[in-house]
Amino acid sequence: MGKTFRDWMGEGEELYSVAMREYEELQSQLQTLQTQLAAKKEEVNQIAIVIGKPQVDSDDLAKIELPKTEPKSDQRKPVVQIVDRESPGSIPASRNTIAQALTGRGLGR
Repeated sequence: MGKTFRDWMGEGEELYSVAMREYEELQSQLQTLQTQLAAKKEEVNQIAIVIGKPQVDSDDLAKIELPKTEPKSDQRKPVVQIVDRESPGSIPASRNTIAQALTGRGLGR
């Protein structure tokens, strides 16, 4: 027996959850690296002043602004209506119809 729509949605939720955790971890690592970079820049510039070397200019990498993730409570979930397979007017759960539903495209009925 093939996967049901609920199975597909469950897998999608799981994939999203894992990807979001990885994104948030990378974002945290990037913030840490930006802080370390700013501290190192200050150190280099202090040494440069003492020994007469050029200071490090404002580095574009240090100015990267991170996109803000929305708080979990504000995230909107798509509205999904589960229709019994045997009910009149139901749509067969083929790969194409599931893909169209997940991408928000019409089912062309």
